[in-house]
Amino acid sequence: MSLIHYFPRYSQKENMVTNNTMLLFKRLSNNSNEKFNRFLNSILENSGINLDMTVKFGQQEKGNGSVPDAYIQQETFKILIETKLYGQQNISQIKNHFSEFNDEKNQIFLWINNEPIKEVYRLEIVEALNKFNALRIHSISFASVTFKEICEIFNDTLTDYDFEMKEMIQDYEAFCIDTNLIDNFDSKIRFVATGTTFKQNLEYNIYYDPRSKGYQNHKYIGIYTNKAVRGIGEIICIVDVDYNNTTDDLKVISTQFGVLTNEQKSVLKKVIKEAYSDLGYDIAYGERFFFVDKFYETNFIKTSKNGMMGKRYYDVSTLDGYRKDMNAEKIADLLRAKEWG
Repeated sequence: MSLIHYFPRYSQKENMVTNNTMLLFKRLSNNSNEKFNRFLNSILENSGINLDMTVKFGQQEKGNGSVPDAYIQQETFKILIETKLYGQQNISQIKNHFSEFNDEKNQIFLWINNEPIKEVYRLEIVEALNKFNALRIHSISFASVTFKEICEIFNDTLTDYDFEMKEMIQDYEAFCIDTNLIDNFDSKIRFVATGTTFKQNLEYNIYYDPRSKGYQNHKYIGIYTNKAVRGIGEIICIVDVDYNNTTDDLKVISTQFGVLTNEQKSVLKKVIKEAYSDLGYDIAYGERFFFVDKFYETNFIKTSKNGMMGKRYYDVSTLDGYRKDMNAEKIADLLRAKEWG
């Protein structure tokens, strides 16, 4: 017998995804205004936005002049939502949405995507909003969230006794997985062959590649050498830079993820100079640099005959013993002395 779903799965069109997401929001709102308030504010909190959606009841205190006996009041707000299935970046389309706001006190443009918004594109949207807001009384705020984060926040909002809501979010999460709106980013490791750069990668907790090369969205990097992955680190910053050795000028072309610190800028200069003088690699221009929190040593042995060429993606959640709350250090421990083909 086939299961009855809360959310239809007959298509992968954006309007169906939007409808299902709005249905999820509406069901929670109908179930509990207080929980929906917490849920929505949890989505918006990373953008510094807080809404008070509580309906307030009160009696007016008499002053000078005539006043009503009582009042019912709720903060006015409007949230416009843009859902994207494949991370499309169309700033012209986004700008057209701004004019849909009117005179609401709190105006929020919410971007929902299957992966975190690229920092470069986020800044582009914020810049466009700043120009638009300069001509308005009420400013529009920007926030972004992934479908995976929606599921996590929704779950965190519920109690153990919210049985129907738990069934609903489980079905919505299954729908998102079925339609590739949730990927395995949190458990995806990109194995990269390092060779002569291995010691440098390990020492400075950094990996670099030509920025022209594409890569899938992933949380961890595993550095491979001599028939094994020997270090695992969680990515904390991805940045494109060019370096002029004559003037010692480091130019940040773009920040793809995270925040580049002054300390990391100093590390970049050292790495670029050492790569040229000690390893014979000119990485001053055209490179993308991946900082990790720390490369934790491991020994994930490759059993097949040939060495690993280029890169390979590995989903650590398929390995026995994996837990969602594991960090890079725990994952390195899990992989140690295990084998892969």
